[in-house]
Amino acid sequence: MLQSMTGYGEAEGGGFRVEARSVNHRFLEVHFRLPSTLSPYEMRLRNILKEYFQRGRFDVTITFTESLSPVIEVNTAMVSSILQALRKIQQMEGLQEPPGLVHILWFRDSIFQQSLEFDPEALEGTFRQALSRLLKMRQQEAENLLSGILAGIGTMEGLLREIEELSTVNLQQRVEDLRAKIKTLLQDTEIDQSRLLQEVALLVERSDIAEEVSRLQSHIKLLRQTLNEGPSVGRKMDFLLQECFREVNTIGSKAQEAGISERVVMMKTEIEKLREQVQNIQ
Repeated sequence: MLQSMTGYGEAEGGGFRVEARSVNHRFLEVHFRLPSTLSPYEMRLRNILKEYFQRGRFDVTITFTESLSPVIEVNTAMVSSILQALRKIQQMEGLQEPPGLVHILWFRDSIFQQSLEFDPEALEGTFRQALSRLLKMRQQEAENLLSGILAGIGTMEGLLREIEELSTVNLQQRVEDLRAKIKTLLQDTEIDQSRLLQEVALLVERSDIAEEVSRLQSHIKLLRQTLNEGPSVGRKMDFLLQECFREVNTIGSKAQEAGISERVVMMKTEIEKLREQVQNIQ
């Protein structure tokens, strides 16, 4: 199923809250913001994300919720060392007040150690839930894009049929015009049929767009097929649209008829619209 590269997903459970956002990007780029306690799990989470997505820039934020209570431990060895040092200072300086809790708390950063006990499987489960919701949103966005892409491809097909019809009529008319022009110039002089045929052949060669039309038809057919190939087709479609633009440019340079030139401009505009839409497909 097609995926857009824009989406958002969140989930909460097991003491964790996960938010995941994605936007357009040529490759897969992932940025995590998470507590230092979870740093050892970042690589595992990154690999899980790759199971779901192939392209896009992802910003993932993971925080602890209030349901996850911290465990506070006291470094008793450190407390003893601090008390001994303070008593030594008291004796050295002849201080009256003995060291107490207030003095020990000056060193609280060294005494108290805070840790969180959590289930890594709960972290992974909540993370997958957020990614599933992100995936669903990306798929919904792609469905919205799909109708516009199909409409654009249909417009291209219609314009190409008109160009093909006009090119046939236009070529026949230009051959007749050439005959009439030569006859007028030469008047009573007998026309050299072989030379006339050479000129007609040259005209046909310069004006013939059959090859470009055929390639365009092939590219458009591939565009339709690619839409059904899977979730990651954006790059291939962008390449095909570039090739379509190239063929349309060649047709525009060969065609001399105003009707064809007008449709060439319309087709270029449609291709540019499609490329903008395809840029957001994974």
